[in-house]
Amino acid sequence: MPFPQPPPRVPNLASRFLAPVEADPSAPAAREPLGRRAIAIGVLFATATALGLGVAPGCSPNPTPIASAASPAKQQVDELVQALTPIAGDLTSDLRDRHFHRGEELKAKAMAGPREVGLAALERLRQGAPLGDDQLPIQEIERGLLAVGAHAAPDDARPLLENLVLQYWPSLSLRTEALICLADTSPARALEILEPWVTKAKLNQTTPPAEFIVKAWVAACEKTGRSPVPELADIATNLFYDQTGRVRAVKTLGRYKDPLATQALSAILIESTGDGYLRRMAAQGLRDTLPTETACDIFRKVADREADQNLLLFLLDLLEKSCGR
Repeated sequence: MPFPQPPPRVPNLASRFLAPVEADPSAPAAREPLGRRAIAIGVLFATATALGLGVAPGCSPNPTPIASAASPAKQQVDELVQALTPIAGDLTSDLRDRHFHRGEELKAKAMAGPREVGLAALERLRQGAPLGDDQLPIQEIERGLLAVGAHAAPDDARPLLENLVLQYWPSLSLRTEALICLADTSPARALEILEPWVTKAKLNQTTPPAEFIVKAWVAACEKTGRSPVPELADIATNLFYDQTGRVRAVKTLGRYKDPLATQALSAILIESTGDGYLRRMAAQGLRDTLPTETACDIFRKVADREADQNLLLFLLDLLEKSCGR
């Protein structure tokens, strides 16, 4: 399998800023970890936009300047970074729980904040998250800053999110967060990026984890009013698709009262050589979406021919509890 190549860079103002780095391998930025450089590339888009050097679609023609060092927005982001920094693992569970919930509260507040907070978070992300004991950026902080930037300043963050999703060198943790944020804040663009990944029989490039591809696809579809069922049905019944993606697809199909969803779940349940876990979830999805009589009829027919003793016990229990058998 050929090693995946990064997508071509689109000429823009940010690439001009980066040109000296590319031309001079001895420059400090050239020796930065690739993930951090990917962040820097994307944040340069946001910086250029915020300074009025290039305005992303939907941005105000009179952009707000990036938050100054003493601004309330920067103080809010600094407080968030402190709250997201893990505390000692030998502390009592109540202290660790309190610390975790404090970080989540501050992150939610910042995500709902004004654009200045989003820009301050993007700038802080560009500077780099603090390093953990493994000398790598702390993932909780990176993900938190990215989420705040994406939700509080979505138009400014969009180039960064796309860059992180499409490039293979950032960490999977950051790529996954970027994917979810893109689906939440720019769903139409997320659908364009994700469609090749949910329609291929087998992924042949480095992507974020398959289960999050499916999750982001569903989120983007729901935000744009598009049904995700056709693609979910294909993934659920595709033996070559990543197993985590199939599991997510089957679970999600159980939420839709759609004939195509019913057809896919029935096919998975009836296939006696299929994965037992997927078959159980398919049965539960049919129970939740079909009329009781119809679902029970399917369960009885499958149980009468079932060779897998564990699944047979599951079906008999389902029949007893849901069908009165």
